Amino acid sequence: MRCERSADSLLPMPVGFGDELETMVRQGSLAGVKSTRLDLVEDWVEQNNSAELVCRSLSAFNRLVIRAVLHAYAVEYPWLERTTFLEFGSGGRDEQVPGSDQDNGLLFCDGAQEGTPLDEGEIDDATHDIVVALDGAGIPLCTGNVMVSNPQWRGDYEVWRNRLGGWLSNPHEKGPWQSGVILDFQPVYGPSDPAVKLREWMWEYVRTRPMALRMMVDELTDYAMPLSFFGSFVTERSGPWAGHMDIKGAVLAHMTNCARILCLKHDIGCVNTCDRLRTLRSAGHVDRHHGDALLDGWEWLQSMRLHIGISRLRNNQAPHNRVLPSDLSSQQKQNFKAAIHAVEKLVRLVQAGAGL
Repeated sequence: MRCERSADSLLPMPVGFGDELETMVRQGSLAGVKSTRLDLVEDWVEQNNSAELVCRSLSAFNRLVIRAVLHAYAVEYPWLERTTFLEFGSGGRDEQVPGSDQDNGLLFCDGAQEGTPLDEGEIDDATHDIVVALDGAGIPLCTGNVMVSNPQWRGDYEVWRNRLGGWLSNPHEKGPWQSGVILDFQPVYGPSDPAVKLREWMWEYVRTRPMALRMMVDELTDYAMPLSFFGSFVTERSGPWAGHMDIKGAVLAHMTNCARILCLKHDIGCVNTCDRLRTLRSAGHVDRHHGDALLDGWEWLQSMRLHIGISRLRNNQAPHNRVLPSDLSSQQKQNFKAAIHAVEKLVRLVQAGAGL
């Protein structure tokens, strides 16, 4: 089914920014990249742009950074030009916020290792340098090690296909597929055709195997609506985040996962969550009122993450995804609860098999 995509154009970046970015990377001025990103995102938010548009534009900025870094290292490691750099997760969906970390992989294209075989030590050195450079440029290292520096996240087409098929067919596999990371990716650098082919194969693999879809639905079994019977927010009870709520883990991730599951089942090729929700709404797989509530909820949740990220980075602190409900205004609490109820309805819809 045709994807109903946003008609908004990406937010503008400074004239000549691409060339300036490449210069900063070549000169090792990675701190300049970080400050430029923060200034841009703060300006975009202050101009009252939608969170969806800001996240799409920030994701595009980060792809420019990745390409600049890969171009720089391809001078020392020419074989990089015969690989495809894959971006997974929020980057693959165009949903990044300040502080979104790296989720990436490397696909060796046909001919990449022809002639003299590539030295594994050289590959390790190159990929290590790349992820460290990206970290220095403000795209943090992945705590789950989903990065090109990890041999598990690189290989040729057949290696990738066998690896992904193994993850998706094993009900006891505790790999990264459970978070949905591998199901949303796009090529950022290098030939795009191998990545598109791999993604189409993977989506068809999951879409046509009820067991794979069932495992994805089963991931939702630990979902508990973060509101009490009386409508109070259910917060963390102890530790440094006592009294807080993780808006990503407790709410937003479930919306993302449910939208992905429904699109897989109905052969809807969208990748961005808002595009998925719009298309599901238009096709009648979620009713119009519910679809509107989900889109409003996504916008509010991501807007909160944008503001938290900007504030934390301005104070030289790492961004997080937690809010203190007691600090929210009455309107914010109302918006938050509306988002939670919309996600609760979507989770129950998917768990019950409605639309599946």
